[in-house]
Amino acid sequence: MLLEEFKTLLKEANLNLKAFSEVVNTSYSTVAKYGRSNPMPEYVQPFLKLYIENRQLKEVKALIKSLADKL
Repeated sequence: MLLEEFKTLLKEANLNLKAFSEVVNTSYSTVAKYGRSNPMPEYVQPFLKLYIENRQLKEVKALIKSLADKL
């Protein structure tokens, strides 16, 4: 994965580098170097895609629950 895609996925996940580093339990300085002086780990792309999908599904679940509560 290239640096630009990493930045795009972070934005879509509503994460900045600091938040991402906390979520994956990796130092900020290491994450900040991904795609620059550190190679991008292979787990990053699938992790972010699943993180985004999970967030979207939680939103749908909350919406469904809200609608069901109104019935």
